[in-house]
Amino acid sequence: MNENSFWGRVKLLLKSYGMTQMQFAEHIGISLNTVKSWIYNDRVPDLSAAYSISFSLGVSLEYLLGGKDTELTEIRKTVIEARKAAARILELTEEIQKQLKVIRPLKAEK
Repeated sequence: MNENSFWGRVKLLLKSYGMTQMQFAEHIGISLNTVKSWIYNDRVPDLSAAYSISFSLGVSLEYLLGGKDTELTEIRKTVIEARKAAARILELTEEIQKQLKVIRPLKAEK
């Protein structure tokens, strides 16, 4: 698959986000078989699906179709990474709070 094609760019983005094709298909609400068929046959989906794909990956449709808009794409990638980091911080905070609930009663018993 050519990295300069629609699906080549999609695959690069999926890899950078650590997302599988199955997760991606579920995220955009299209069956995995349909996504695999598009990729295998190197077919660009209809406009509505192509837009959903670009939106879900945080890039412009222009970028996926022709590689343009790279500066804006980098900004979007940064925003997505920041959101991932914030979600991870939230997960860790919740885990710490759970641990504190366990520790506090133990301290009270002493």
